[in-house]
Amino acid sequence: MAKLIVNNQVAEQFFDPFTPPAVVAQFVEENFGKHSEYSVELSEAEQQMKNRIQVRGDVEKQVADNQSLLGTTSDTAHLLLNELSGFVNKLSAAQDIDDVKASVTSLKDTIGDIEGKVATGELTFPYQSKGLDTVKQEIIDRANGVNDLL
Repeated sequence: MAKLIVNNQVAEQFFDPFTPPAVVAQFVEENFGKHSEYSVELSEAEQQMKNRIQVRGDVEKQVADNQSLLGTTSDTAHLLLNELSGFVNKLSAAQDIDDVKASVTSLKDTIGDIEGKVATGELTFPYQSKGLDTVKQEIIDRANGVNDLL
């Protein structure tokens, strides 16, 4: 938990880091006097959580609300599932190299331009900014977490 520091002394060892600033100011004024100086000291995990909440809020305000993001994610998964299914079915029936090449036609037409857009910088994915190791660990943690609950 966060620490509330008032007049250079720890006033509260287990302070809620999500307490609104106006509430903290009122609490300090009422309990320590009007001219008290204070700060809230966050642990690294609390700071990371606050940063994550801020970024998510910014995404919702500037890009799309959660339902729209979920819809886009769903559309992407459905598109890829359909295209992958078609590719696998055509590839499994391929008799020669021409059949193998033909099996990727729909997939290439549908998503083949993505790689070029990424290469030119026209398109960037959040996982690229977050880092592959970070993203893979998040996938593992979430999958294990959900599985543990099941």
